[in-house]
Amino acid sequence: MDFPDAEKPTNAAQWRRAARVAALLAFLAYLEIVGLYSGAVAAGSDSSGYFNHAKVLTTGSVHAKVRVLSGLPQGALSPYLYVPLGFRPAWDGNGMVATYPLGLSLFIVALKALIGWRHAGDAVILMHTAAGIVATYALARLLGLSRPWSVLCSAAIALSPLYMFMSQQAMSDVPSLAWTTFAVVAALRGRESSRWALAAGFALSIDVLLRPANLLAAVPVLLALGWAPRRWALLVLAGIPGAIVFFANNAASYGSFLATGYGDNSGAFSGTNVSGTLLHYAHWIPILFTPLAFLALGLPFLPPAKYRPAVLLSSWIIVFAAFYCVYQNTHEAWWYLRFLLPAAPALVVGAALVLRMLLSRTESGRGISSSPVAFVVALALVASSSIWWATTLGAMRAGDEELNYGILTDWMRANLPPDAVCLAMQTSGSVYFYTTFTILRWDMIGKEDVPRVMAAVSGAKRPLYAVLFPYEVPQIGELQRTMRGKWLPVGRINEVLVFQRLDAPSGT
Repeated sequence: MDFPDAEKPTNAAQWRRAARVAALLAFLAYLEIVGLYSGAVAAGSDSSGYFNHAKVLTTGSVHAKVRVLSGLPQGALSPYLYVPLGFRPAWDGNGMVATYPLGLSLFIVALKALIGWRHAGDAVILMHTAAGIVATYALARLLGLSRPWSVLCSAAIALSPLYMFMSQQAMSDVPSLAWTTFAVVAALRGRESSRWALAAGFALSIDVLLRPANLLAAVPVLLALGWAPRRWALLVLAGIPGAIVFFANNAASYGSFLATGYGDNSGAFSGTNVSGTLLHYAHWIPILFTPLAFLALGLPFLPPAKYRPAVLLSSWIIVFAAFYCVYQNTHEAWWYLRFLLPAAPALVVGAALVLRMLLSRTESGRGISSSPVAFVVALALVASSSIWWATTLGAMRAGDEELNYGILTDWMRANLPPDAVCLAMQTSGSVYFYTTFTILRWDMIGKEDVPRVMAAVSGAKRPLYAVLFPYEVPQIGELQRTMRGKWLPVGRINEVLVFQRLDAPSGT
């Protein structure tokens, strides 16, 4: 492999042993804290979508049953009337199918068999949280950084408010970071042994199963492998099983090998989003990955000996940043930069390489770059900045907010009759996963549909409830008035409000 060797450590052996023990203990303590805050359960659209998909897969099918009211079959009104968030009506009319990709759900199914539904999501995300940190360290070492510098890069990822925020939820962003980075690390090792090209191909295929857009990682993976037909052939060979699963699932779920659950969302990508997203990047990346992240802009100015790492890391950052720069949601909130997490290791390692280059230009700078005291100070600065922002942004509250969905559905099972019909939207995926209630998506019911809906509810003699977050209450108000009757509040579970409809007095 023609990447530079790692710097030779100059610290005393005793200090190195103590540092390794301290690093291991800190790593384990970090994982314990993240695990305690985790709430990787079936909650909002994304997390409930992955869990519901996993539950469907355990039946040996990709089609889920729709819970319908007698007299009002699926498709009689909106095709989404009975379809919770995270699903879409099946292309062949056979129930509904998952919206989200297959990868994370497969991991949940595998862990569910060992530890059950309640903790399967927590275990999957925690394992990938640890893997992402380890992969970042391995990447830094392979690209020539010393152990202290590599630890610093790993800390910048681990303590990032965005990484901690996403490490508490059953979503594919942290796993995408881990598998993307492992694919590149394996490809780098593939320059020494072609067998590693097989590992790179396998990792890349898992990455694409997690999120089809992660095919972007093929750019840094191929650059890391270098031009060698045999290595490229092994990469493709190892990716074939994953590709077969990907295309087979698409065909069964969406009616076409090339279709995905997202459908045709080309309208979500537009050049008009670029300027706003670039400003969003400039504002939030230094906050989420410390101000040192800006130094990655200096990658093109690394000396010729660093040409290959500079090209590799620059391409890795650019392909993800450019793709999501035109996406409509990227600039809407800080946590939407989760789409860039697969490129975050390239960002922090690239910044570290540039910083080391700047320090090496002077004798005093070279002394600082290898000083244990300087390392401790730098680590403290990274930690303090990241933790302060994590606290300010409420990054560690995500798990509790996700767990509230489970608390809600526990209450519903205990307090609502088993034949209840629930108007829901935000909570629909969670209610579908944890209960057997029939769901009516209130956002898919027009005023003209109300008579048929109410006739079906009344004809089946089933009680009607509404399960709403506060922001949904004003939006559903007109619909509830059209349904007449009296809506009585019967429960407030954290933020969520539960109403029961009582029949209107005769004559009204």
